[in-house]
Amino acid sequence: MSQKPLVIDADGHILEAADYAEKYLEEKYRSRAIRIRRDGDGLEFLEYDGKPAAMLPHGILHTLGAMGCEPAQLAPSKEKSYAGSAPFGSMSMKERIELLDKEGIDKAILYPTIGLLWEAEVEDPEITVAYCRAYNRWIADFCRDSGGRLIPIAHLSLLDIPAAVVELERAVKDGCRGAFVAPFNHARRAHGHPDHDPLFAKFQELDVPFAIHPTFEPVSLMPRRFTELERAIWYHQIMACHACQIAFTTLFSFGVFDKFPRLKTVVLESGAGWIGYWVDRMDALYEVPINRAQLKNPPSHYIRTQCWFSADPDERAIAGLAKFIGDDRFFWASDFPHSDHGREYMKELHGLLGRMPEPAAAKLAGRNVAELYGI
Repeated sequence: MSQKPLVIDADGHILEAADYAEKYLEEKYRSRAIRIRRDGDGLEFLEYDGKPAAMLPHGILHTLGAMGCEPAQLAPSKEKSYAGSAPFGSMSMKERIELLDKEGIDKAILYPTIGLLWEAEVEDPEITVAYCRAYNRWIADFCRDSGGRLIPIAHLSLLDIPAAVVELERAVKDGCRGAFVAPFNHARRAHGHPDHDPLFAKFQELDVPFAIHPTFEPVSLMPRRFTELERAIWYHQIMACHACQIAFTTLFSFGVFDKFPRLKTVVLESGAGWIGYWVDRMDALYEVPINRAQLKNPPSHYIRTQCWFSADPDERAIAGLAKFIGDDRFFWASDFPHSDHGREYMKELHGLLGRMPEPAAAKLAGRNVAELYGI
């Protein structure tokens, strides 16, 4: 490119301080805080609401920031700890700024790590909302003195919509530039369901994006067609994007974009290449009257006016797909410091940008996300 573009990581992660929940929960909930414990064998584990986490094996909390590590480094260990194994830039605001400078990144939008785990196992709406409030206060404080280079995003639950509406407004006033929800909820209520309309109305009123981000999901909600793949990590990482795709598609089924024409929706960490097929499939079925969703326009209209997608920098199809969907619909994201992506994301990003016309490359590198989030 002829000059350095604005570069913004649209989906980076932070490893929460081990004691963030105890410090930021209201007094009445502190006995039920998320905590890191050690079992009788000295292995670390997470505890939610007084109970050991069931979905994350003991002894592997040190792998939550293991981007670029070899498989042998991911084995359970009592010698390795969550905080002690955290990579540079994953737990400190000042370190993260230094890492951004080193990598040539101007800003990073931050999402949680522990916050992507606990919701699958916590079904009580009251403590769920309290956990979200605690994280949102903590991440706003974490980013506050970064000079605007670290952008906090709030975590909301769909289990209590009135409480989510109140918390979204509070979090945005506190500095959060948007909020995300998990791709499931324990009520099994579709994301586009009218019960969620008050929350969409508040997102529209505040003019901040509504995002769907992958998380752990309850085993009971996962589609398990085959019994031989329970521990097949590669398979499940590939299929993890489906939850967000399903949640996102329900917004069309319930006509959310017609009801809220200024709602801005982001789908994160699910790849972006699938949206080409999705547009063709949704539009094709829209043209068949017996199949048509109750929408004023073809689904592609809303994709191109109200939706954005984060792409992995190694997605080779994005350069071509941007011409089809629109070069203002995509971001890039590092996923740092999580282990399900490689550490060469900046090299991959520069390779991707080099395959695109300069105006489109500048949009993908940072302009799109800057304009959407007002940063």
